[in-house]
Amino acid sequence: MKNDIKIEWLASLSKIKFSAEEIEKMSADMRSIMALMDSLSAVNPVSDETAAEYARLSDLRPDEVKPSFDPKLLTSQSKDSEDGCFVISKVL
Repeated sequence: MKNDIKIEWLASLSKIKFSAEEIEKMSADMRSIMALMDSLSAVNPVSDETAAEYARLSDLRPDEVKPSFDPKLLTSQSKDSEDGCFVISKVL
């Protein structure tokens, strides 16, 4: 493993308390996630024919500009709006 996973430090940043058993389980889970990410980085989709088969750019639809909703109509259904935008209460 390249980096030691510091669950206690991450938990303190997010103000979450874990028991020793939970920290050990979280460490094992994070190690397995990091191992999976390391294995994914080894895949080269440019040279891997099976990956390229599923990601053909020619199969994608072209971008088209389509009409959107009228902002006045959308904001008219809101409790509070200002200058064509929704106004929401601050949540802290």
